[in-house]
Amino acid sequence: MVFKLNNDVSLELANKTRSIKKRVNFNNKIVFVNGFAASGKTMLAPIISSMDRTESLIYPYEIQWLSSFFYASKIDENSYIEFLKIYADNTTYNSMMGRNSNFRYSDISSVLQSKNKLEYIKRIFSKGDNFILPKIKLKNPIINYVTTDMLFFINEIGKAFSDRVLFIETVRDPMYMFLQAKIKQKDYQKNPIKNFSFSVFEKDERSSWFDFYTKTDEFSGPELKNINKNIIDCLIRIFNFYFNFNFEEIKMNKGKFLILPFEKFVLEPDDWINKILETLNVEKSQKLNKEMIKQKIPRKFLHDGYERSIYKKYKQYPVSEKYISLDDADQKYKEKIKLEFNANDLYLFDSLVKLSDQYKNWIKKFDNRILF
Repeated sequence: MVFKLNNDVSLELANKTRSIKKRVNFNNKIVFVNGFAASGKTMLAPIISSMDRTESLIYPYEIQWLSSFFYASKIDENSYIEFLKIYADNTTYNSMMGRNSNFRYSDISSVLQSKNKLEYIKRIFSKGDNFILPKIKLKNPIINYVTTDMLFFINEIGKAFSDRVLFIETVRDPMYMFLQAKIKQKDYQKNPIKNFSFSVFEKDERSSWFDFYTKTDEFSGPELKNINKNIIDCLIRIFNFYFNFNFEEIKMNKGKFLILPFEKFVLEPDDWINKILETLNVEKSQKLNKEMIKQKIPRKFLHDGYERSIYKKYKQYPVSEKYISLDDADQKYKEKIKLEFNANDLYLFDSLVKLSDQYKNWIKKFDNRILF
């Protein structure tokens, strides 16, 4: 059935000639802290939120879900870009009046974890609607999004936000990502309804991972029963995507893009922090200093981080062993991970060691001065 519009033009024809967009947008800054699970987002995002004018961190699941539909060519590029813009505007508007704020204390995204918790409490009792617009203009708030798998859409994000956006890709040695990925995968296998992300299907066959991290259209195959092989294959795909990604060709449309290696940042953070502050046009503050101390940055060893419950869940909390050097700590952690593999799977561990070594060589070309 073809519906008719009032002017007798078919809806089918109109859809080919019409586009949708919001007429006017806010011009405040947007930060994306993006990366794979266990890459350092939980460490970095609260640090970003402690910077002046920056809102409490937000997980914009709607953006990630719609990105899946755009990836699958279910919506066109213009509609996707316009959604990004109106979603960011709506985030800004609602955040400034205390709408949709997370008051669940134990959540990392809780406003009660913020250094400005009293400000968020006041907002829920303040006037809304048009009273909010002058506040937005006065404060010029910075939105702090925490995402996964969004690097694939970097050019569209640049088109949407132009010089408003700073996109930070957190990366980390895959040796230190393996255990969290394995524990999370086991949890999803036990409770699949908790996995609020889309999967790729070929007819009724489910892929073992989402296909963002590949440049081919080849279906990645059925879900594997060997969980170690599943995780290792996934990590290899992700890091091969990184290793072959031409960051110089990113088209951010005046936006800024930063690769942030976890290992470099936690050991020597100052230049990285200064670059982010400069890009966001904010000054270093006492609240930022306090958050850095809370996160135990800078630190002597990679394990010496803040003991969050989520780190304990994924066995990433600081260990009590004494280390002679960074190399010594690295070797002892490898020995810990090796225990996850049985004798028949040791070839998989060898693949993980090789990938870890490739990563260490790869990040040498990224320093705190490289901002695309």
